[in-house]
Amino acid sequence: MFTLKELEIFFKTCENPHISNLAKEINLTQAAISICLNSLEKKLGEKLFDRIGKKLVLNERGRTFKNLSIKPYLELINLKESFCNERLKGELKIASSKTFNSINLSLFIYDFISKHEVNITKYSQNTKEILNEILDSKIDIGFVEKDFEDSNLVKEKLANDSLIIVTSNKELAKKEYYIDQLYKYKWILREKGSGTREIFLSNLKYLEEFKITMEISNFEEIKNILLKNSDTITCISKLAVQKELKEKKLFEIKTKNLKFNRELYLVYHKDKFQSKLFLEFTSYIKECFKRYF
Repeated sequence: MFTLKELEIFFKTCENPHISNLAKEINLTQAAISICLNSLEKKLGEKLFDRIGKKLVLNERGRTFKNLSIKPYLELINLKESFCNERLKGELKIASSKTFNSINLSLFIYDFISKHEVNITKYSQNTKEILNEILDSKIDIGFVEKDFEDSNLVKEKLANDSLIIVTSNKELAKKEYYIDQLYKYKWILREKGSGTREIFLSNLKYLEEFKITMEISNFEEIKNILLKNSDTITCISKLAVQKELKEKKLFEIKTKNLKFNRELYLVYHKDKFQSKLFLEFTSYIKECFKRYF
């Protein structure tokens, strides 16, 4: 079937039959114009122009083809222009770790949706699952808090974060401890595959002596247990408990010679096509994190 480019050259030639003048007008060589027209005529199986001197004049079959093709051609042009003008329209599939859910990522996304005619589907998964889904092209963008190395993935830093140990026991937070002195308390941690959990456990000594009382995937549930049980403690993103720390409902337990610093990342596949929607959204999210964190 003939191409939009071939139709465009055909109608341009109808308007300007002097090939040398047309070549200057549309910035193509005369040879390129001839190749395009010859290709169209070959596909139709008929000549559309009479070659008279230096001009190409529509013959009877050319006039018939012009009359039949003008309407669909204009519709295609309008469709192309409409599509190009609405490049922000589309759908993104993203997934975020629980840490990002606790620091208003969903509100940032909603604000973006409210300003543009787009559809964004957001899933909540742990870091390991998110990275696997990006590699399998099941999602477009991921938000994770675990550093990693994979040549197929691109990671862009969004913010600095740190993990802290917290409790609702104000007295317990008055001292500084070596981490193994806290092993006797009831630890509530995230599930396996969580970036928060892996970073915390990877920094512990005498891990065989450390006992986990309960594993929960949801930050809010962990905080609720801590608030109602003063003998429980957890390691959690500092960003996730800013409100509770400020309101003095939870308290940070200081540890000696132990820091849990990390970075929050936006992640996508290295071969991901970066559409206007993708670029606008990622730029917007990075600006949000720069402004609020």
